Amino acid sequence: MDPQSVSAIALARVPDGVPAPADFALVQLPRSPLTEGQVRLAVRCLSLDPYQRSTLGGRHFGDAPVGPGDVPPGRSVGEVVESRCADVEVGRLVLAETGWRSEAVVPGADVSVVAVPPGVAVSAALGALGMPGLTAYAAHVRQLCPRAGETVVLGAATGGVGAVAGRLALRAGARVVGIVGSDDKAALATGRLGLTAAVRRGPGLDEALAQACPDGVDAYLHLGDQATLDVVMERLALGARVSLCGLMDQYNGGAPTRLRAGAVMTARAQVRGMVVYDHADLAAEHAEHVGALLTSGDLVALEDRYVGLAEAPVAFSRLMSGRNVGKVVVDLG
Repeated sequence: MDPQSVSAIALARVPDGVPAPADFALVQLPRSPLTEGQVRLAVRCLSLDPYQRSTLGGRHFGDAPVGPGDVPPGRSVGEVVESRCADVEVGRLVLAETGWRSEAVVPGADVSVVAVPPGVAVSAALGALGMPGLTAYAAHVRQLCPRAGETVVLGAATGGVGAVAGRLALRAGARVVGIVGSDDKAALATGRLGLTAAVRRGPGLDEALAQACPDGVDAYLHLGDQATLDVVMERLALGARVSLCGLMDQYNGGAPTRLRAGAVMTARAQVRGMVVYDHADLAAEHAEHVGALLTSGDLVALEDRYVGLAEAPVAFSRLMSGRNVGKVVVDLG
C-alpha cells in the first residue's frame, strides 16, 4: 500500500431505501499533512450508527450532506500516532470524529481521551459509555421515568440503545418487554439481557403485546417503524410516557412518521422527542452510573463486531435492515 495514501469508504451512490454494500466503495485518499494544533490518528475502532443514514444524500442536524465520492461521518476510537498539539500525546487512545477511514487528521482540541473502567473494552466508549448509552440514559431519567411495577416497552430491544435502556428499567423495578425482529433476538432478550418478555414485530404484534402487557404500556422507547408505533400507541396506559428516539423506516426513505393523536389523548400521554445532543449535561452522571454497571457485570454490553474497514458497508447494511445484535463496531487495528 502507498504510504502516502489512506484507506477510506466513500459513498458510491445515494441509497434507495435500505443501504446496500454496493452503495459504497473502498478507496485510497491522499494522506493529509499535519499542521500546528492537529493530531494524526490511526483508527482502531469505528462506530456505525443509524443517524449516519440521514447524511447520505441528505442532512442530519446540520451535518453536511454526503454525496457520491464523499466519506460518511463517524466517531472512532483512534490512537494518536503523530501530534502537533501540546495537550495530546502520541500513543493516547482518543475519541474523535474521523469518518469511515483508516487514518484521520483532526484538531487536537476536538478529541477526548478514552476513559473506560478497568476490564471494560475500549469499544464501550462508542457504545454503552458513548452516544447510544447516553441516549438510553437520558431517555430513562428524563422521559420514560419508570417506576417499580410499571411496564416499559422497548423497540429494538437488543440494539445498542435498547440493551442499555432495558437494564436501567429493570433496575428501577419495572417490567420490561422488548420488541425484536427474530426468535433468536427474543431468546437473547429474555435470556442474557433478562427482560421480562419479548415480542416479535410485524403481523401478530398487537395480540402478543396485549398478552405481554395486560395492564397497558406505561413507558415506551420508540426505535422502530410506523406499524410498530401504531400498535404500541393503542396499548398505552393512562399517563404513559413515550420517547421518540429512532425512526428507522424514515431514515431509509420511508414516509414521515405520524402519531395517533387519539391514542395520545385517550391515555393523556406525554410524548417527547429524544435528541441526545440536548443532554450533554448528563454525560458525567451517565458514565459513572453505566460504568459501574459494566464493571459489576450487571450490564451486558452487546456488540456486533466486524473486522477490517472493507466490512463497514456490509455492517451498515445489516444495521439499517435491523439484522444487527447490539452496538455495531468495526475493528481496524
